[in-house]
Amino acid sequence: MKKFIWNIYLIFLQKIDSTNRYAEKNILIYPNWTVIYAIHQTNGKGVGKNYWDVEKGKNLTFSIILKSINLPIHKGYLINLFICNAIHKTLMTYYHNNNYCNYYNKYNNIFWIKWPNDIILMNKKIGGILIENSVFYKKIHTSIIGIGLNVNQIQFNKKLKASSLKKFFHKDFDLKKLFYNIIDSIQKEYFLLFKNSSPNNNIRIYGEKIIRNYYIDYLYLKDRISIFSVKNTINHGLIRNITEQGHLIIELIKNKKLYIFSQKEIQFF
Repeated sequence: MKKFIWNIYLIFLQKIDSTNRYAEKNILIYPNWTVIYAIHQTNGKGVGKNYWDVEKGKNLTFSIILKSINLPIHKGYLINLFICNAIHKTLMTYYHNNNYCNYYNKYNNIFWIKWPNDIILMNKKIGGILIENSVFYKKIHTSIIGIGLNVNQIQFNKKLKASSLKKFFHKDFDLKKLFYNIIDSIQKEYFLLFKNSSPNNNIRIYGEKIIRNYYIDYLYLKDRISIFSVKNTINHGLIRNITEQGHLIIELIKNKKLYIFSQKEIQFF
């Protein structure tokens, strides 16, 4: 096992409906950096009414419990950013270390982060993140971070624009090694955000800037024309940036003006 910055309390479950639900039920008895790992997740929670559908033993489905975060509510979006960045960096490291970048050199990059919390491989979703926060005195105190990553599964519902690492690279991946590498990367991003933070500010300013810049650099469809719906109206626009609250900034094609959207206001096609 890797040597982590913080020790993890690892729980392996053969079968569970949802690792996030399990974490919610047991959050009071488990310590900080508890990780619940499921071999078979039967009804994984997604954003809204979505769910994460996976085959037994072929993918990564796990949740992390973080406690005593004490992050101001308006900075809560940074949790989503550093988790996305950590997964993306892990996949990019594998991509480069195994010389796939030479084989696929016609592409500048094959992994992207789709706002707000999906991982994309060549225009298809391979990963999703669900973050559920608990607030105490206007600060985020506890966070349950659910992560699903398609790894060795190759059959998917045709209605879903989904893929996996194996389906693209045509090889099996070591789930255990990939899992530990992702946890290691998440802890490094967490350390970057909170190291030497002041009691008043609670986060390290340049750490926040680095995390934001990385996320924006790998934002899926940034500066490219996207089709999306707002209040049942189809629009065309270019993703330009994110706000300091994590909302999406889009420039509409029809009038060249910038608009800000929250996750509940917009749907992409």
